[in-house]
Amino acid sequence: MRDLKWKDAIKKVLEEEKKALHYTVIAELIAEKEYRKSLGATPQDTVSANLTTDINKNKEKSIFAKVDRGYYILRKFLDDKTQLLTDDDDVIINKKEKTKSEKLRIINSFGLYWNRNLVHWKTKPDLLGVQQIGATSVNFKNQIGIYLLHDSRETIYVGQAIEQSLGQRLRHHTVDRLGGRWDRFSWFGFYPVIDNGELKDNLEFENITVQDFGNILEAILIESIEPRQNRKQGNLFYGIEYLQKESPEIKRQKKEQLIRELTDKL
Repeated sequence: MRDLKWKDAIKKVLEEEKKALHYTVIAELIAEKEYRKSLGATPQDTVSANLTTDINKNKEKSIFAKVDRGYYILRKFLDDKTQLLTDDDDVIINKKEKTKSEKLRIINSFGLYWNRNLVHWKTKPDLLGVQQIGATSVNFKNQIGIYLLHDSRETIYVGQAIEQSLGQRLRHHTVDRLGGRWDRFSWFGFYPVIDNGELKDNLEFENITVQDFGNILEAILIESIEPRQNRKQGNLFYGIEYLQKESPEIKRQKKEQLIRELTDKL
């Protein structure tokens, strides 16, 4: 396994692909090709930050070029410089919108249709997720936000985890009147994730209008229900989706069960 610096790993991926890629795809390819030993908990954010920093610092001398929102290419592969989209252009065109969106980044992480059976509920439950395969796992048990409970057909309950954490609220639903009615859950978290995998819980929000609340609620519904006629994410939705990771205790129990079954057959 090679252990390249982030910038070198990004460059190598773009060199091999010879086309513009979204920064999330670049991060996934770095992991797939094993160009780094450690990806941290937020590899996609790290790739985006490295590209943005290099372009802002080196301008036209940067080896990278931005050709669309989130899409980057090696500058030497550009066919026509008119397709360049610099961060300076973004600021000029959308300065007010960007400033507002940064202040109203409320949904920072989310998980869709996580499996109830992959969580060990008997103790204080660990809600483990990864930004992508190979990334450091993040424990969302202390996350706060909005959650949904699903059965095999539909969403049966929507709740908020504010005064109690997400882990506490979900554990309560394993023993209350809803206990036998749900097998999956989705969640939308307010706390951002930092590179070491911890949750940043010192949140500060600017003034939020009624329209802002409407946009946020719309975004949550679009992401969770996925209506066929909605062709884009809701407004003010900037969260990163996390893939569920099985609880180590559940994995251990499955292994013990398999050993018992094999022993019984002998």
